Amino acid sequence: MKTTIQKAALRGATSLTACALLCGTAHAQNAVPQAADAVDDANTIVVTGSILRQTDKETASPVTVLSSDSLQKRGINTASEALQRLSANGAGTIASGWNNGSNFAAGANAPALRGLTVQNTLSIVDGLRLAPYPLADDGQRNFVDLNTIPNAIIERIEVLKDGASSTYGADAIAGVVNIITKKEVQGIHANGSLGVSDRGDSGEQRIDLTVGYGDLAEQGFNVYVSGEYQKNDALLARQRGYPNNSLDLTGICGVSENPNSPGAQTCMNNGNLNGYTPETGAFNGMFGTPGIPLVRPVAADGTTGNGRFSYLNPSLGCGQFPLNPNIGASTSAPLSGACEVDTQYNYRMLQPDIERYGFTGRATVNLGDRAQFYAMGTYYQTNTLATLAPAAFNGRPAASPSGQVPALYNVLLPAYVCAAGVGTVSGLGTGCDATNGTLNPYNPYAASGQRAQMLLSSPFTRTDETRTRSLRGVAGIDGSFGNDWRYSANFTASEVRLKRYQDNYLIPQRIMNLAATGGFNFADPLANSQDVWNYVAPQSVTTSVSKLWQVQGTLAKDLFELPGGPLQAAVGVAYRKESINAPSANPANDASPYDRYYTINAVGAEGSRNVKSAFFELSAPVIDQLELTASGRYDKYSTGQQNFSPKIGIKFKPVDELVLRGTFSKGFRIPSFNEAFGLPTTGYVNKTIDCGVYIDFCNAHRNDNGDLNSYVPRGTYSVGLTTAGNPQLKPEKSTSFTAGVVFEPIRNVSFSVDFWHIKTKDLIIGLPSTKVYEDEYYLNNGVITTPGAVAIPGSIDQEKPNALPLLGFLQSSFINASSQTVSGIDFGINASYDLTDDLTFISQLDASYTMKYKLVDPDGVSYRYEGTLSPCNITSCSGAPKLRGTWQNTLAYKNTSVTLTAYYTKGVLSDQLDAGGERGTCTSSVHYQDTSPAIGTTPAYGGTPVMCKSKDIWNFDLSINQKVNDNLSIYANFLNVFDIKAPFDPNAAYGISNYNPAFAGPNLIGRYIRIGAKVDF
Repeated sequence: MKTTIQKAALRGATSLTACALLCGTAHAQNAVPQAADAVDDANTIVVTGSILRQTDKETASPVTVLSSDSLQKRGINTASEALQRLSANGAGTIASGWNNGSNFAAGANAPALRGLTVQNTLSIVDGLRLAPYPLADDGQRNFVDLNTIPNAIIERIEVLKDGASSTYGADAIAGVVNIITKKEVQGIHANGSLGVSDRGDSGEQRIDLTVGYGDLAEQGFNVYVSGEYQKNDALLARQRGYPNNSLDLTGICGVSENPNSPGAQTCMNNGNLNGYTPETGAFNGMFGTPGIPLVRPVAADGTTGNGRFSYLNPSLGCGQFPLNPNIGASTSAPLSGACEVDTQYNYRMLQPDIERYGFTGRATVNLGDRAQFYAMGTYYQTNTLATLAPAAFNGRPAASPSGQVPALYNVLLPAYVCAAGVGTVSGLGTGCDATNGTLNPYNPYAASGQRAQMLLSSPFTRTDETRTRSLRGVAGIDGSFGNDWRYSANFTASEVRLKRYQDNYLIPQRIMNLAATGGFNFADPLANSQDVWNYVAPQSVTTSVSKLWQVQGTLAKDLFELPGGPLQAAVGVAYRKESINAPSANPANDASPYDRYYTINAVGAEGSRNVKSAFFELSAPVIDQLELTASGRYDKYSTGQQNFSPKIGIKFKPVDELVLRGTFSKGFRIPSFNEAFGLPTTGYVNKTIDCGVYIDFCNAHRNDNGDLNSYVPRGTYSVGLTTAGNPQLKPEKSTSFTAGVVFEPIRNVSFSVDFWHIKTKDLIIGLPSTKVYEDEYYLNNGVITTPGAVAIPGSIDQEKPNALPLLGFLQSSFINASSQTVSGIDFGINASYDLTDDLTFISQLDASYTMKYKLVDPDGVSYRYEGTLSPCNITSCSGAPKLRGTWQNTLAYKNTSVTLTAYYTKGVLSDQLDAGGERGTCTSSVHYQDTSPAIGTTPAYGGTPVMCKSKDIWNFDLSINQKVNDNLSIYANFLNVFDIKAPFDPNAAYGISNYNPAFAGPNLIGRYIRIGAKVDF
């Protein structure tokens, strides 16, 4: 059979391998057009991860194919959602539930195969690279945003689940996601749908229209244009039930296992700002209330307040918030009580508002009988809007580009104000006194010459809006000449431009300035003009751009015949240039660090590099039953890195019913732009206070009766890990292999099992371990002498201002220091039965089991993350579940099909191993209430762990498709049809929302109903 080489892209795949590994129906996959075939080779295919074409269906590498028809039957209408549900997408995924304004990569979606972070999975379109999202996940990891892929023109998604650096170069350590677009469209095709949850929220509107003309086979050309629009409404925490809508968890109770009080009923804590837990008597304060000012006096030589706060303007009451008269043993709260603020209920957004629209055009022309030219262009826009709780007037500005982190700032009002006043951190030296100013009307202690400490939060919700414009152009030619020579040449260019608008974020220096001049009405913050608020909290607008262009060509030939077929060989070269310009949303001001915003992180990077590559591939069908493959790629970067990536594969088919296969490969990941050139960026990990070890620290924070005050956390608290780029980093290098079997005992029934193993060395990390620095900080009165990090204290204990504060930040740089190993088993079943002439039943099962997820730190200490909430620095504490699975069942009768799909994710241990926890002991977080130890990440009072292991996550989707006639089809999707609630999980995602946003997002939305229609002419 004559074969032709195609662009390093991808065809792919009506293969038994793909079907057995699943996710599309057998009939749907067999019906996939040969979209990437050359004009004279309709019976040959190219599979993702290869540049050679073949006539057989099975490959040495495991590949999953998600056809557009299969995804529609499951009720999935975006590529990002399809990959979120993929079983091999084990951990570290960026999901829409995370993109609520607090995530560094706000508004983006990306998969993370094998749990090895989003930047170890290479996402491409038609085999060609795209420019990455300009902002990095956690300020470290670059990735391709799947929200910028037009869904209306997707033919299928191919997922190669082993290393592919030998074909594509860097970033393919864990695998490749290759989105195949339609090559040819004829006629008019429209699709529209409306969706809403059965609670009447989370609305969705979607419409697309594609028009094409020309028949490649008959007329020699085809041209099509496509446009689409999709809108998803936001979901607020208060639109869902308890406990997802509150931080007051005193309603979650259990039976105590504490030997001092066995069998006693015990409940969790109240996490609201200024909240009170009756069982413990703990007061969770003091915190500033939005729009409600509190003040207390400051000693003449002090920098913080002394004594109790009082309400500056009692007539305001608590505004929209309730007054909590229970203040426990607090010595700083007002005696009348404090305003309790449930930030979860009032402000938390669980899913952002998302709007997507775009246009695509493609032209394909046959140049005679032996060549084909194509050109394609895409414009796509994604807009998101998220809200966050109001910003507090006190805190710490973001780190500056030099890494400087300023001290904590408390609003201190001077005794005198004047027009020429100068704002200072201490409230002293403002230049105002009795000779040129007046007594401060917002300082009730001014007459006695005292300053006042102000405690206040803005009355306005913070908003984070992103507008992402993606442009992409492709042109290429494929053909053959002479005696079985095949060639391919293509050019691609893409750009992603992100504008980010952040409103109501405060700048401390401007608060100081108005405090010195009297220009801000602290007594009634809402009485200030919009101009005043614009000065204190100017809108932050940041434009970030990433660019990529690449040209490449390949040449292939059948060299000679072997007993099993022709020996094929291909060679290729490529040149790529990529760049990112992502400035910090904070000004680069080292001289005046308080001119920087609160809470807006200094994430940013700027750099460019080019890559020269050469690659080859061989396919040797030694005999009919045995095929060997080999490939390799050499990449050289202008930034000094270079790498050769080899791969070999074997496929053995002793009988028609059985295929044995395996691969061995070497891969690499180049340091991301943020790892190499990034500004100081802070991510957070959970820590705990062990009063049995940190004795002096705890004793310093006890109240007058000897009990720990509310400053010492009853569970975990967050420590910021501030890291900066390191241009001297080496690439991460991997070794991986797979071994599998595909068994088809009878026609239309197949089974597959594949073992996979990936080991990565020279892992790029921030701090290799924080425990040693944490111990030294608390045991050495805040002084760290161990090289590698700088410790910065956190917020001051308002009741014990002279005591050592909690650890706030650890500063370091990225280094090559660790290694990690992941391994597991993928298995699948694919069956199709014709029950009658008109009735067909199709069933597919796809599952992935992680056997090992091990990291070895520079000191040789091993951590086993599989089945735990860790690694938090990679997954944001969404965990690394051992088992994920999908089971799709379709019953088709004439023109009607009904599909029920089950999704499963195994629960994880709450152990946070990268925060000092011990695996399997439920001691990830040890905290103390008074002097009695309580065990568990978020335990109830009395020593009882609330949840040592999270519950398994189940979900079921039901979809009905009805073909009315040749031109009209209607469908109904009932997502989460059984309305299974998101399991309560107070440990996941730092306990922000009491559920796991990476895996339980569809459960949180609840039962979802979508009705739609497709029209084809």
